[in-house]
Amino acid sequence: MLDDAISQHGPARLQRACSTLAAGLPGQDAPRGFTLMELLVVLILASLTAGLVIPRVGAGWGRLEERDFLQDYVNTIKRARLRAMSSGKTTAFRINGSQRTYGMESPPEKPIPETVDIYADDLDTDPETGDFLVRFHPDGSHSASGEMEVVFNKERFYAVSIHPLFGNVEWSAKGEAG
Repeated sequence: MLDDAISQHGPARLQRACSTLAAGLPGQDAPRGFTLMELLVVLILASLTAGLVIPRVGAGWGRLEERDFLQDYVNTIKRARLRAMSSGKTTAFRINGSQRTYGMESPPEKPIPETVDIYADDLDTDPETGDFLVRFHPDGSHSASGEMEVVFNKERFYAVSIHPLFGNVEWSAKGEAG
């Protein structure tokens, strides 16, 4: 079929027809790029997308730091309980409010971020250092009321609870300030 077209019309005419079809409609130049309007639409859509996505990613990063702090805080309390049970000696989890630190050492060394407030009732106080204490006994029991509240940026609340009978330590979200 192609051979018939070449023999009837000649190769030069067929080549012109193919190049015209490739370029678009006869008499029109082939499109060579994007119009200014198309570029503006793409830029506007990209900036709107970035404006919506970037703040959410930033908030997610902050939540990740909160989760890391809570995990470390709770794990330190758990380690204090396990140390008491394995050593057969009373072990204290300490919070130093003035230095904004916590841990099992005296003085505690792990920093509490500036955006975090910790509230608790009925914690023991070390008379020598002024540290607030949760004392764990060799049987796994503890001396505190069993619940602390950790607040981030005065708006996100988490409960850290120590089971009164079994001594299990857990944290859960309580919500946000409204």
